[in-house]
Amino acid sequence: MKNTWTIGLVTAILLGLIIRCDRLPQQLNQRRDIVLTKTEQAISADVNHFAFNLFRQVSKEDKNYFLSPLSASLALSMTANGTAGETALQMKDVLGFEAYSYKDMNGFFKKMSQALIQADKLTEIGIANSIWIREGFPVRESFKDIVKTWYLAQIEELDFSSPLAVQIINDWCSAKTKGRIDQIIDEIPPQMLMYLINALYFKGTWTKSFDPASSYKDYFYSDDNASQMVDYMIQTEVFPYTETEYARIAELPYGNEAFSMVLVLPNPGIHTDRVINDHMNSAGWDRIIDRLAESERKLTVSMPKFKYEYEKDLIPTLEAMGMILPFVEGAADFSNLSPVGGLYIGLVKQKTYVEINEKGTEAAAVTVVGIEKSIGPDDPLPFYVNRSFIYIIKEKSTGVILFMGKMSFFEQEPS
Repeated sequence: MKNTWTIGLVTAILLGLIIRCDRLPQQLNQRRDIVLTKTEQAISADVNHFAFNLFRQVSKEDKNYFLSPLSASLALSMTANGTAGETALQMKDVLGFEAYSYKDMNGFFKKMSQALIQADKLTEIGIANSIWIREGFPVRESFKDIVKTWYLAQIEELDFSSPLAVQIINDWCSAKTKGRIDQIIDEIPPQMLMYLINALYFKGTWTKSFDPASSYKDYFYSDDNASQMVDYMIQTEVFPYTETEYARIAELPYGNEAFSMVLVLPNPGIHTDRVINDHMNSAGWDRIIDRLAESERKLTVSMPKFKYEYEKDLIPTLEAMGMILPFVEGAADFSNLSPVGGLYIGLVKQKTYVEINEKGTEAAAVTVVGIEKSIGPDDPLPFYVNRSFIYIIKEKSTGVILFMGKMSFFEQEPS
């Protein structure tokens, strides 16, 4: 009797441990919804408003594109902390923060940057910020404190004249995007004083994956009816789905469904640009999300699998959206960034990468903002002969060339 009781007790304990161990990974992998205050909800809506404004403006400039509005918002909002006066008002207005304090803006981005990483353990998210300062350029400690506190930014001072500086900055970008964005700058011009960089990385597996054995080739048609043969993947499953007067819309979730891809397929005869211009805005997006939450349908989803890289100079785009003063030499006010006058933004560039296949999606973005100061006629212009160069010896009055050479490396003298 005693042995029977002991065996029963041990069995119960083992079953309890098995059940607990079985539940533990599920608990660790549970989705974490992000809870926002009323102010944060309003800011989030305005962040999306900027996203769609950016999306529509770029659609006027390029046919194919892949953007990260969040990466652009992070890099530009971090930079905005160094502005003052009309420059600050204009940046906040275009970014969607005119009604909020810097503390509200910065606090929102800090909360979101941390919460997005924790939202779904089955989906990999990486968000990182950095600031690279030309050696000797004075930056206000108050600005450094802000970007370290709210944006968790890595701050480094570099010898920008060193050929290693470009590689150091590019290596940081590569590390933060798992090697997908391995070069954001190819040189550092003499007027460049600072780079403010955001790197964003995403890797999600489909909640309902595609079977590679079912993939096939077929034609893909552009808006002008040109066709090309591409690789397709296909599956039949139940997904959130809705239809509007302009498009059919499906939502494909990743991992534990904290993240998803929304596919907007314009109805036959409706140009994609028309859908973007007329319906891709904050109000239209809210209606799409509400309708997707209300209905599901069994679909046979067939979509191309592809890899795509994109690079964009965002200054003309932002100017068209109304952000002008930060880029105007002599008018921009960056007095909260540095005591040095005459600063302006000379570079806003974003590079992105996306790969969509049967397993899921990998995407990365790097946005760089460059702060410059014009070199005056009396300022020394850096001319460092620290890389391969050409040298020519000539006579002055006739211009006759006596010698010409190229130096790519120096032979070591025997010791």
